[in-house]
Amino acid sequence: MSALFTDHQAALRDEVRKLLSDGTIKGFIGYAGGRDSYHPVPAVVTRPDQVDGLILDQFCIFGLTKYLLDYIYEDGKMGIVVKGCDSLALARLVNDRRVDRGKVHVIGLPCAGVINGEKVAPLGLGKVRKVTDKGSSFLVEGDKGSRELPKAEYLWDKCLWCEHHNPAGADAVLGPEVENVAMKPRDYSDVEALEKLPSADRAAYWNRQFSRCIRCYACRNVCPACNCRECVFDIAEPRWLGNTVKLSEQQMFHFTRAWHVAGRCVDCGECERVCPMELPLMKLQRKLQKDIIKLFGNPKPFVPTEVEVLGQFRATEDPEEFM
Repeated sequence: MSALFTDHQAALRDEVRKLLSDGTIKGFIGYAGGRDSYHPVPAVVTRPDQVDGLILDQFCIFGLTKYLLDYIYEDGKMGIVVKGCDSLALARLVNDRRVDRGKVHVIGLPCAGVINGEKVAPLGLGKVRKVTDKGSSFLVEGDKGSRELPKAEYLWDKCLWCEHHNPAGADAVLGPEVENVAMKPRDYSDVEALEKLPSADRAAYWNRQFSRCIRCYACRNVCPACNCRECVFDIAEPRWLGNTVKLSEQQMFHFTRAWHVAGRCVDCGECERVCPMELPLMKLQRKLQKDIIKLFGNPKPFVPTEVEVLGQFRATEDPEEFM
């Protein structure tokens, strides 16, 4: 059974063309070619003659669901393609009442892992002609060479421990389901190593990271859990955060954002992927995940539920060691 997105590209285009032509949807959010074979970009099409610009390939990593906040129509549906992990992000937006599921037509894309284009681009293979799934590896053939890439080394990290390969609740699905088995256990070793350091060393570590932040807000803008109609950091009165780039304000931004999405983060890793300064933002989220698993007994805090662990209080059950 093939896990290649390209096998379903023609079917996706045919389906979107039909949906636009018969008026089922008014627009569709998908992927298009970017600056090279390894960096696709988001694309919105609203007419059947634009559909041939849509692509599906094994480098389509980023989630598209956050764009729904800009493209929900009052008088029609918006279409979107989602992988298994992306369906968690969609559930987050629906549970937060930011997206009306009835206004979205979801085309699901079963996924057994996405190749990290940032690792492959420097290999000098040129324009990608073909990708073949070899089981434990991908054979990537370009116009300047080919290379067999072990999945354990060249998939995005989040794909290695993903257990949500099949999109949940899709209106249509491209191809057969893939087995919902993670390649490796979820890894908290980096968090545990940091926990063992003295508090002064931990503070110094995060100060080094946050001092590099340029406050572009890319992490906030891409995060499906950061979906408030008005962000606390954009409010003029009271002014929670200034506009200067200094360590105290970088700390304020990142720690506040981390707590705002604690228990609501869907583990998509988009915040870390888009950060131009390559801050280890998911290390902070994994720390919160690890604590939620321990304190609240929720084995999968990254799977959205109607009521999140930090959105409820159980007087007789919640830990109160601090009181």
